[in-house]
Amino acid sequence: MTASRLDAIDLDAVRDGVEDAVRAANEAIRGVLAQATMKVASKGEAGPVTEADYAADRVLHERLMPLIEGARWLSEESSEEAPLIRGEATWIIDPLDGTREFLRGLPEYGVSVGLFVDDRLVLGGVGFPWDGTVLSGLVTATRRESRMNGVTMTTLPNDGVVQRVVVSRGDFERRRIQYHIPYEVYPCGSAAVKLVHAAGVDTDVYFSTGPRSVWDVSGGVAVLEGVGGMLMGIDGERVELSPQQIEVPPYVAGAPEDCLTLLRRVGLLE
Repeated sequence: MTASRLDAIDLDAVRDGVEDAVRAANEAIRGVLAQATMKVASKGEAGPVTEADYAADRVLHERLMPLIEGARWLSEESSEEAPLIRGEATWIIDPLDGTREFLRGLPEYGVSVGLFVDDRLVLGGVGFPWDGTVLSGLVTATRRESRMNGVTMTTLPNDGVVQRVVVSRGDFERRRIQYHIPYEVYPCGSAAVKLVHAAGVDTDVYFSTGPRSVWDVSGGVAVLEGVGGMLMGIDGERVELSPQQIEVPPYVAGAPEDCLTLLRRVGLLE
């Protein structure tokens, strides 16, 4: 039997390192916020980018890369140092997901870190800079667990009962998606933050109608899967993330039975 690359990695030690890195990125973003001025640029259709994005990216690179020798790097805000190789340990980073909300002063932005090994998401972290929260999820074939500020999170009930749905601000404010969902609906910015909500914080299911990027969702998906949730396509099948595929299709996120309930109620599944 072929040995897994994962066998050579002390995931518990790496997880501690991820949480420390996310905590440091939170602090870097708060440091920029504390300045009298902040540099902001535009990436065109991709939206704004700030010096807080770059500050967090630098901190994450400095903290994460030494954790696994030879790991690859894919970040929204910095270039690859080496070509991605299928199966190799790969960090997937969004140093500040939800930059528009960050600039609006809304507490709906986050730091997102994902680690892929053997072409599978095995570990992720999410940070909330505005209050210092740090979450992580460990999702291997033998272990599924998430923690928030060091405390183990509760497994989702997976009972098919949906009461609240979180959606993007674009879907809520421009597409008025709330009129097509027969539940309480509320908007939020960052995909990473919405995925944490679907992991048992404030909501049941996260519904995304538009494509996202793998760096937007990897950290939050690890936290969600650690409590028994999943990323489900609108066809009812699991969405498999990969560093080789940047675009993530429309999805629902939450406990599997809750996701199926929502898809049926909005008419996407029979």
